[in-house]
Amino acid sequence: MATVDDEVARLQAENDRLRLALTDFNERIVCGRLTGELPDNFLEQFSQLPDRPLEHVLRFLPARQVVQMRHVSRKFNHLIRKCSKTMPKMKRDGTVVFRNNNAGELTVDWFDDCGSKITTTTTSLAGDEVALSELLRFIRIGGRMFFGEGVSAADEVLDQLSKAWLTVHPEVVIFSSDISHTSQDSLRAFLVKVEPSIRRLNFQNVTNISDSLLSDDVIGAAGRLDGLMVLPMCWGSELRDSNVISDINIGDRTLLAMADAGRVSSYFFVMGCSGITPGGIRAFVEKKWMKKERSQIDANYSGTGWPLELCELTFYKCANVTAAVIEEACGDLLKKETIAGADMFVGENGEMQERVRYTTQCPSSNCRLEILFHYYPFHSHFVNEPRLDDEIDYNYDDDYYDDLDPEFEDEFKAAMADQGRH
Repeated sequence: MATVDDEVARLQAENDRLRLALTDFNERIVCGRLTGELPDNFLEQFSQLPDRPLEHVLRFLPARQVVQMRHVSRKFNHLIRKCSKTMPKMKRDGTVVFRNNNAGELTVDWFDDCGSKITTTTTSLAGDEVALSELLRFIRIGGRMFFGEGVSAADEVLDQLSKAWLTVHPEVVIFSSDISHTSQDSLRAFLVKVEPSIRRLNFQNVTNISDSLLSDDVIGAAGRLDGLMVLPMCWGSELRDSNVISDINIGDRTLLAMADAGRVSSYFFVMGCSGITPGGIRAFVEKKWMKKERSQIDANYSGTGWPLELCELTFYKCANVTAAVIEEACGDLLKKETIAGADMFVGENGEMQERVRYTTQCPSSNCRLEILFHYYPFHSHFVNEPRLDDEIDYNYDDDYYDDLDPEFEDEFKAAMADQGRH
């Protein structure tokens, strides 16, 4: 007991000494600025504070000052590294947008759930700027991650976002950028990082996508997805050049993995994926929609069910998947429908064709499967980049559409006009 009493007395004396030092320091702060000199041995005394009050201080420091604090002492460096894993972090559950300009500056814009801008952070991908992983150390990223303008998803960015001490838990990730500086390794590592939380993954209007970037292995790193979109930027001759758009290496394995997704409501929209086969599509239908137990339940079901759950598969300009091929491979499982009100389009043989889809529905679960072969369904799951009103310009003149493939020029114009109205 005597030893315990001595230790309590020592700690009490230490606390009293620190309290006096902090009181003296507080009196020297006028209008948020330090006046005069620091008290003698202040930094030494401050560093002797228990971890808990120091952790509280760290929560209110700007990110760049936290980085500077790591260089004050070994204690602070150790504390900051420990807090990266243990301390509650600032939640950001809206949308974070990454943009990269030609000068190599990376801009990180934060928006709330209503689309209102919260704050902006900037750093550089080169030089002596503070690393992105340091700026995000005490932030919990949720909601949506949007890689927009420039090479915003370059290896340097994805490598920083994959650091072990960061908390990155988005439900939706959208790549809508130039991904010429993105490698398989960095993309796979990033998808492994977000795998516990991600549900939807969109590569929408990406530019400079290499033939080898996407594969079943890379997409599989994201785990079970409820939504996947792969849509390269479709301008001019690039769209019509089969060598450019037919070698994206996503195949049946990725499609069948979505058959195991927990939710029925889902989408799988791909363009130019030569690895998708009619056999894989039939296996998907049989695995997810033709289970024996479901067939028996549907036969005995007479109710109206709850709101419709829709699973959409869209295969646009995929070498091995056409309406005729699906008719032959899955005609006994699916119903062919002509889409009411849809325009005719020019088919592969140059003839005008009707837009069709193949469907099946499970009454007991009120679930519906639709397989389509056109561009327009992609718009239904596009995620728009949040921007301030003064950044948006919807006044597209006719020259803007000169290089757009004529097959979906009208649809694209309508989509842009609708985007402007909303």
